[in-house]
Amino acid sequence: MNWKLKKEILDILNSEKGFKLSKKGGDVKLLFIYPNTYNVSINNLGYIGLYHIFNEQQGILCERAYIPVDWKRRKDYRVYSIEGFRELRDFDVLLFSVSFELDFFNIIYILNLEKIPLYSYERDDGYPLIIGGGIALSSNPEAISEIFDLILIGEGEDMVSELSEALILKKKNGWTKEKFLNTVKDYEGFYIPKFIKFTYNGKKIEKIWGEQKLPLRRRIYSNFPNNPMVSPITSNKGVFSDMALCELVRGCKYQCRFCLAGYFYRPYRVSSIERIYEKVNWFYREDIPKLGFIVPAIDPSLSLISVKDYVERGEILISFSSLRLEDITEDILDLIKITNQKTITIAPEAGTDRLRKVLNKKFTNDDILNFSGKIKDYSIKTLKLYFMIGLPTETWEDIEGILDLIMNIRRIVKKMEISVSVSTFIPKPHTPFQWEKMADVEYIERVRSYLLKNLRKMDNAKMEDENIIWVFWQGVLSRGDRRLKEFFREYIKDPYSLRILKKLVKDNLLKEYYLEEKEKDEIFPWSFIDTGVKREFLWREREKAYQGVITLPCNDYCKACGVCI
Repeated sequence: MNWKLKKEILDILNSEKGFKLSKKGGDVKLLFIYPNTYNVSINNLGYIGLYHIFNEQQGILCERAYIPVDWKRRKDYRVYSIEGFRELRDFDVLLFSVSFELDFFNIIYILNLEKIPLYSYERDDGYPLIIGGGIALSSNPEAISEIFDLILIGEGEDMVSELSEALILKKKNGWTKEKFLNTVKDYEGFYIPKFIKFTYNGKKIEKIWGEQKLPLRRRIYSNFPNNPMVSPITSNKGVFSDMALCELVRGCKYQCRFCLAGYFYRPYRVSSIERIYEKVNWFYREDIPKLGFIVPAIDPSLSLISVKDYVERGEILISFSSLRLEDITEDILDLIKITNQKTITIAPEAGTDRLRKVLNKKFTNDDILNFSGKIKDYSIKTLKLYFMIGLPTETWEDIEGILDLIMNIRRIVKKMEISVSVSTFIPKPHTPFQWEKMADVEYIERVRSYLLKNLRKMDNAKMEDENIIWVFWQGVLSRGDRRLKEFFREYIKDPYSLRILKKLVKDNLLKEYYLEEKEKDEIFPWSFIDTGVKREFLWREREKAYQGVITLPCNDYCKACGVCI
């Protein structure tokens, strides 16, 4: 390891507060890899929370690794654990936590860099076991499933102890990889890609079959209300600097039809401020950091106003990641005011009320304008607006509606900067829109160019950029299957540039196989995964979308989707 890299890692370790790894060894050495940058990894609550849980297991030593921001410019870069400065081949297990489909490319890069054969069937027992998890792999692992010996499907808290016990037995008894995989193949949520086969017929999947019992049930953590996830480590190098993130709720009660998290993390579960404070005090003792409550949407039943005293004392910083305007109360407005936040984010998603109903968002443009009027005199400097384009049923009138809405907001909040994020709709697995066509690259470019041209005419308004190459590939990877490995073999020839990825955007085969509209009864690459949500329910929601019919939020008495039966 060169000194420059070691110094970078030491700087990171010195920036961290909270849990410190004191173990020096264990029966099993596991490297927990986040295939993205450190500042993102430290604020990924699932990743950093499971890191702590792994190290609570007797006989397990779990260390972390990441990739630097400038890895493409550093041809001499190697991946090392940040706690022990160990190389990948020094570990028994490499476990990747994957939150974003585009990080699939980073996994391929890491393995290629470390000269580890890419696919499971190419690796003998002399190599570490390679395991994957995280929502990007849990929802549809098939684009890169054959890389992994084992993939964990669902929520990880309970799977950690089961996996740890099996790994310790493997090491203690000298099991082969084959013996280990046969031992865990019946564990709930444990997916072994080599045991599942796909039969194809042209573009379609004809059959999914194999040695594991199907469908494979997603793992759900039932004890969340009593044991919510809290960041065990903070760092000033994180996206949220020196802040402990707290998962007050898991899932989302609102049923936005494009949203993977809202469907995949069902049932909706709520913990409490008291439980979170218990865990925070345990991790940080006397040096309590600021807390960031990340909730997918404001839910009036959370009684967030009860934390008002904590906020006023500066002990808690609440981050509202999305404001559902139909549920904004005066109490919540007061809470927003006293947090003294400089940026407020709302997600209209669409420019017209009609299209918003398609998405299952019932608030209107008038609601957005009324809210803008209420916050105009707060100390907010930036109002951030999230929109999507390429949505089902979208017309040019909806695109014009985005501009009209922004212009009307501009007239109300004259002093605020307006930051506009326009992302492209990606059909996600396990959602009512999993059957939809993804918009053509040419259409996306035309719409973005039109919006940018007109937004430049507005005072103090800006629009964030989006790389069309990555948009295309996110769509392909979200609905991809094992046949993509031929494209990955092409990519690995030049992973330091976008040349090959740009060339493949023009490949009609990718578009036809993965981005076109799907038939009602078509078998998806992820059809073998049972999330608990019935396929018929998703199809009915799709039909309601086209009718512009709103579905009410989840409640304790609803049995419609199938998860709570």
